[in-house]
Amino acid sequence: MIKAPLSVRIVLLVLVTSGILVGGMLATVYQLMVSDYEALVAERETAVIKRVASELELSNQKRLLGLEAFATRLISDDGQLLDDSALQSLLQKSSVASELFPDGLLVLDAEATAIAENQYSPGRLGTNYADRPHFQRARQTQQAVISEPILGRTTGLPLLSYLQPIVAESGDLIGYAGGLLNLANTPLVDTGSVIESDPSTVTLIIDPQHRLFVSMQERFDRPEPLPDEGADALVDAALSLSPAGSIVEYQQESYLVASRQLDSPGWIILRALPYSEAIAPAQASFRHFLLIALIAMTIVGLAGAWIARSLTQPIERITRRIEHMADNARFDSDFQEKGGPEVTALAHAMNRLANERKAADMAIYKAERFLSSVLESASEVSIIATDTTGIITAFNKGAENMLGYSHQEMVGKQTPAILHLKEEVDARSAQLTTELGHSVEGFRVFVEKAEQRGSEKREWIYVHKDGHQIPVSMVVTVMRDSAGEINGYVGIAENITERKRADKIKNEFISTVNHELRTPLTSISGALGLMVGGNVGELPEKARTLLTTAHRNSKRLTHLINDLLDIEKIAEGKLHFDMQVHAVMPLLEQALEANQHYGSNRGITLSLAGNASNALINVDNQRFMQIMANLLSNAIKFSPQGGEVTLAVETTSNKVSISVIDSGPGIANAFRKQIFQRFAQADASDSRAKEGTGLGLAITRELVEHMGGRIDFESTEGNGSRFFFELPLVQAAEQDTWQLEGITDHQEAPRILVVEDDKDVAKLLSIMLNDAGYQVDTASTGAEALNRLKQTHYDLISLDLMLPDTDGLDIIRLLRQQPDTADIPIVVVSAKMEQGRLAINGDTTNIDWLAKPIDQKQLIGMIQQQLSEKYEHRPHVLHIEDDSDLHEVVCAMAGDYFSFEAAYTVQEARTRLKQGAFDVVLLDIGLPDGSGWELVADIRACQPGAKLVILSGADMTQQQHGQVEAVLLKSRLSKETLINGINARIQSFRSTKQPPTNPAS
Repeated sequence: MIKAPLSVRIVLLVLVTSGILVGGMLATVYQLMVSDYEALVAERETAVIKRVASELELSNQKRLLGLEAFATRLISDDGQLLDDSALQSLLQKSSVASELFPDGLLVLDAEATAIAENQYSPGRLGTNYADRPHFQRARQTQQAVISEPILGRTTGLPLLSYLQPIVAESGDLIGYAGGLLNLANTPLVDTGSVIESDPSTVTLIIDPQHRLFVSMQERFDRPEPLPDEGADALVDAALSLSPAGSIVEYQQESYLVASRQLDSPGWIILRALPYSEAIAPAQASFRHFLLIALIAMTIVGLAGAWIARSLTQPIERITRRIEHMADNARFDSDFQEKGGPEVTALAHAMNRLANERKAADMAIYKAERFLSSVLESASEVSIIATDTTGIITAFNKGAENMLGYSHQEMVGKQTPAILHLKEEVDARSAQLTTELGHSVEGFRVFVEKAEQRGSEKREWIYVHKDGHQIPVSMVVTVMRDSAGEINGYVGIAENITERKRADKIKNEFISTVNHELRTPLTSISGALGLMVGGNVGELPEKARTLLTTAHRNSKRLTHLINDLLDIEKIAEGKLHFDMQVHAVMPLLEQALEANQHYGSNRGITLSLAGNASNALINVDNQRFMQIMANLLSNAIKFSPQGGEVTLAVETTSNKVSISVIDSGPGIANAFRKQIFQRFAQADASDSRAKEGTGLGLAITRELVEHMGGRIDFESTEGNGSRFFFELPLVQAAEQDTWQLEGITDHQEAPRILVVEDDKDVAKLLSIMLNDAGYQVDTASTGAEALNRLKQTHYDLISLDLMLPDTDGLDIIRLLRQQPDTADIPIVVVSAKMEQGRLAINGDTTNIDWLAKPIDQKQLIGMIQQQLSEKYEHRPHVLHIEDDSDLHEVVCAMAGDYFSFEAAYTVQEARTRLKQGAFDVVLLDIGLPDGSGWELVADIRACQPGAKLVILSGADMTQQQHGQVEAVLLKSRLSKETLINGINARIQSFRSTKQPPTNPAS
């Protein structure tokens, strides 16, 4: 920036402003003057061209009229052409035509052969010109024509031929009268009378047939062909008929051109004047104007200098006064308010500023006192400020009370490092270094995140001066100056000792609820389920009704406890997710089946729409079922009696969308925003019609988002609702991995042959059996089935009786006759079950019968029963559980499939582990004399082949899941989950009992 006095800057400003103004005016005036002269010259040259054109057209018309008059003299009284001698004699006489055509007159017969001439040219008489284009035009039109510039056929001269057809009264063409102009001798017009003599002006006449044949100042011997495009700029401008006033560069000079095309004979005339000559008068006028402008600028500059000096002198005096006040650190308001308006306003403003400065100083003093009072009164909160290097700059009364240090000991002397545990700071340093990819050490550990986000809230351990530790919740905030630069940090810490103690009490209470409430509730619900399911025999109708009511309400209570505990785990981030790759459709079919009974109680139909047969998702199977149960039960609950709930699925390139659609009353607009909030219910009154905790949708949203998806809904009040969630699809590479892993997991599982000719039914059976943990092969004909049985050992056969090539009963008889296949268990899956039983004559050894349509639970139950009977060995399970009632319920649920022993304490479990051999250990964590986790090492040591399955009321962490083969929750325990949960983890006992011929053993 220029450091110059204000007066100089004012003068410069005036000069620059006036210079810009004058420069703009000069540029505008020059452009206008030049444009005016260009237009004037173009208009003048256009007028010249018009005069030339008029003269040329007049000349041509005169010649044509003279030739026409001459042609009438060539006809005899009888209307025929005169004889040759008469014609020749007539041509030798002086006439108007001979004057108009000084280069020759001709008479030609009807065949266009020359028969007479007024000027002798060797070889011309007798020459035929019928091939000439202008003769052809004259013959066709019988009108006078003018030729293009041509070379004489006998003379070789550049000619212009005028031709008048001679027509008899009968209309027949009897001959031609022709006139010639030698372009090398005779000009078309008298240029001296039309165009002023100017050697610098170029005049061109261009033939439209692309010949340059006339120049107004020069003669030529031959018509010259036009130059190539781009070779002559003036010729190019003429041919393009450039508008008058166009500027053309020709021979390194600019020309102002004007052009015009004649109506007859279509020639183009161009006039080109050197541009410098055209605008010379404009340049002379502009020079006079420029001189006047410079004189005006000089006068304005001098006036500006005088005005600037008169304005700045008082301001300079005020400036010196202000500097004197600054040197003496005194701000007085006694400036003299006199002089010009600007000086008076400045003096007034300075006096006002002085008064406001005094008021501001007082306000700052009061604010500092107030802030100091606030900091001192915050006795329960520690407030510590530091500079950018970490040195403490503020240490309030609350910090003194909390940490035992005084203000004098800390401010300006210490950093916050003295208040923290070294190992905690080192751990945070390592964490940030890994997360951010660069080293974060020392004081930066406390402020790195705060700089990125503006603030950071985190729990730390403060160390008191006497050494005891204090848990705190600390918010670190960045301080910035007026320019936005960081000039320090503030840490506000709250003692959370009481909160930690309360959290511990809450966790202990939750643990008690998990064990002391869930365990007996699981026993009650399980026992009632067995009784309602008919496991204890037929019950009186009244008793069944009461037990059904009790069982339903026990489930309600279980769901209530699960929701309350799940939402607590979600809030603390402790909910475990066992993410695995699953096919979408089997999960949806399983969810629909699991909730079918709930809908049937109210006459509501559940249906599945859409297909995603090849879609795979990475989810926790148990949590996915919880999501579906929440959404389906909500839809059923709010649908009218006898309504319909649709479960729809659709896929895109990278995600699957699953929708639950009901026909209920919809969701009111006022309730939309809190639909996914905790304890939110559309009708929260004591008399509401629908039961529930209001936690289901809140839990569902958390579960969906934890598995990488999102959930939303659409609803029209009075027309039902659609809740939908989206999950990312597993890519093809992941699908292959999943399939390989599935094969590996099932290598030790029993192998089953499904014999079924209907491909859809065969696929359905394969899915059901694969999901149950079995290996499955399929055969669509009897021959294919027998061939597979010769090559591979199968543990069980699923058989349809109606096959395309044979009867299923014949296959059964054939298998029973062969020693290798006589004992293979068979499950007949057929629509003609009763006819098959009668046809086999009561021979039902190792055969179970299942009617179509297929019931999955019944099918799996039959297969498990057949396999258990075949190997004559039920897996031996040690159930470590302090609740004897729950043990009895577990035995009742799975006693047909497994043999159980019970241990009620840690000590008793250790004894039994040493005394017997077990396939599975079913372990509860909460035992009266210790934790079940204490037994993990003993189980691995004493029972190395046993599979460890946790059956507990509390969910496990990821690390705990990794220590065992499976985790089952009491809150979600049913007969199916118990049997499948144990059975899926048993691999060794089946393989050791299978015959040696089984390749999978």
